[in-house]
Amino acid sequence: MATPALATYHLMAWDELPDVPVYMEQLLELVNDALAPLGSTVTKTMVNSYVKQHFFSRPTGRRYTRNHVVAVLVVSILKLDFSLPVISQAILQIRDSRQIEPRYEQFRQAFEQALREHPLTIATNDPLTHAIQLAAQTVAAHLLTNQVLTDLAQA
Repeated sequence: MATPALATYHLMAWDELPDVPVYMEQLLELVNDALAPLGSTVTKTMVNSYVKQHFFSRPTGRRYTRNHVVAVLVVSILKLDFSLPVISQAILQIRDSRQIEPRYEQFRQAFEQALREHPLTIATNDPLTHAIQLAAQTVAAHLLTNQVLTDLAQA
């Protein structure tokens, strides 16, 4: 069972994100506030690295759009379990689809649902058994995701 903070975690919906460009400090505050319950933080160096790795385009006039905020949020969450090359494959697929808003909403909803409704079939009060089940589920989901991304890249 997810911890209470995770069971009620809310990742900002598209319409809750700023609709005007923000400066780096504002982006960091916004993203770090959103990621705090996940135990993750983002630095200016990390954001600059994401730009250099082409996860998203350079900001215009040192201001970041809603698409930039979404990219930093998603990359930061995915980094909790996936390598940057795998994340890059996913980000490029989304960027190339030119459907950033609906794809972000799909990710947000799936992520929140996964935190609330783990599809584990064996219920237990033993924390170690629960941890083992979650670890197995994470690795399985990771492997399946890698396979789907590999298949997409080869298509």
